Amino acid sequence: MDANFEKNLKIYVSEAAFFERVLMRQIHSLSQGSHVVEIGAGIGALALRIASHGFEVTAFEPQSAGFSHMYEMRKHLIGQNPQDISVSFRDEFLDKNTKLEKPADLILAINVIEHVPDIRGLISNALKIKSPQGSMRIICPNYAVPYEPHFEIPTLFLKKITFKVFRKQIERSNLEDPISFWHDLSWPTQRSLKKLFTEMNLDFEFKREGFSHYINRALGDELFTERKGPIIGKTIWVFAILFQRISPLIPISLIPIIDCNIYGEKSKADNS
Repeated sequence: MDANFEKNLKIYVSEAAFFERVLMRQIHSLSQGSHVVEIGAGIGALALRIASHGFEVTAFEPQSAGFSHMYEMRKHLIGQNPQDISVSFRDEFLDKNTKLEKPADLILAINVIEHVPDIRGLISNALKIKSPQGSMRIICPNYAVPYEPHFEIPTLFLKKITFKVFRKQIERSNLEDPISFWHDLSWPTQRSLKKLFTEMNLDFEFKREGFSHYINRALGDELFTERKGPIIGKTIWVFAILFQRISPLIPISLIPIIDCNIYGEKSKADNS
């Protein structure tokens, strides 16, 4: 295992451990044997962690721009995983033709929809595989906050303008195929998602729970801040202290993290 592979694997495993903590309350509300579907599962570290709690897990991960290295990391993780913990990995997009043997009791899209140009299509396709009592959890950056976390650059109102100003930084990124990666970004905001979900007649709820976990992580996880570099790491730490104090006063549309539950399409009774 080369040093770069080991470094990146450590980061992905750390991210999975963090999101396991974020999701723990919701995961524990499910009955044993429930079916959890993860969209955009990456190397599968989070899916394997969820499966270890006694759930059936299906993980979708198509090969997308900037992520082809994840397959080798997944093989490595599966090789280290206990044989009684397994995940059904599907190397494909979840689309309108997707079929599952069992409906999903919980669908997860963690740091995914910002990479999806057609968010409406993704949500519609996901809800088709949901059980009647199931839900979908979305967590992603809020691009109403002027910062692009993948390239660690400020955003300048419009994606096109930001690209022109920061093109050199984007091209120098360590991501595979950074230009394709950039063009795939959809820049979701809480307000744009709220508008979309309302148009789709969905029953949804935006929460602050995920953001609270991010604040605690920035204040207490030294590995997380260190890997961001001394300047970005210190900046995140300072903002975390500020947000910890004023977070309840910030409109939910302006907090840096979007955390949303979608419960399905509203009934006629809900609309009356």
